[in-house]
Amino acid sequence: MHLVELRPAQLEKAVKNNIPVVMAAGCVEYHGPHLPIGTDLLIGEAILTRVEKQIPEGCIVATPLPYAPTMNWAGAAAEGDMDFSPDTLHLYAREVFYRLTQMGFRRIYVLQHHQGAEGLPALSLKKAAADVVRNVTKAWGAGWGRQNTATLPVPGIFDLIKIAHADSFSDYTGLNGPMPVGHGGKGETQLMLAGFPELVEINALDITTAPEWLKDAPEAAVLEGVQWLHFCVEGWVRELTGEKT
Repeated sequence: MHLVELRPAQLEKAVKNNIPVVMAAGCVEYHGPHLPIGTDLLIGEAILTRVEKQIPEGCIVATPLPYAPTMNWAGAAAEGDMDFSPDTLHLYAREVFYRLTQMGFRRIYVLQHHQGAEGLPALSLKKAAADVVRNVTKAWGAGWGRQNTATLPVPGIFDLIKIAHADSFSDYTGLNGPMPVGHGGKGETQLMLAGFPELVEINALDITTAPEWLKDAPEAAVLEGVQWLHFCVEGWVRELTGEKT
């Protein structure tokens, strides 16, 4: 189910059943001549699209957060780099998260795929989430932590908004991890080959002139990309359905 396609009665039912909301967050940034500038966002969407198909009544896909700080690390604006202000991302995300809680949702997940757990996008989104959580609890008065958590307006307040990554809920037991990612290199290239093969043009990459982080892109294997994509999807499905490993 997609949030923007819900009719009011469907929205009410989803809230009543405590259905989680998921959204992808990425950026628009140069990823080399062989990949689209929206690679980070597209990888997140590839995962969540497959998650939604596996549990169509078990999650709601919200409109993604497509822009984030890039600091022009990989390229210039003319090459497709859109360096979004972290302050603007924070304010926009905060508004989105707050409005989702006003609708009644109590399980909000963001699949953030850009700059890692300590990058500016993740920090901006976490700050937005923290602001919303703090605002929600203000109305509860002092000493609300002394109450039975089940009686609180939002029992799982500290799990209200989760900023996660592609493999945050995956089980690496018995595997050689972590999953390869790397900016525009083998990891992201094979994930794109698995999710959006028509958008990849590996022949456009000349490794003799490419920066170091693109050198291993030709090693990308479709099958490996499919396996890692499935690996991420499994983890998200397990988290959203409450299944235990």
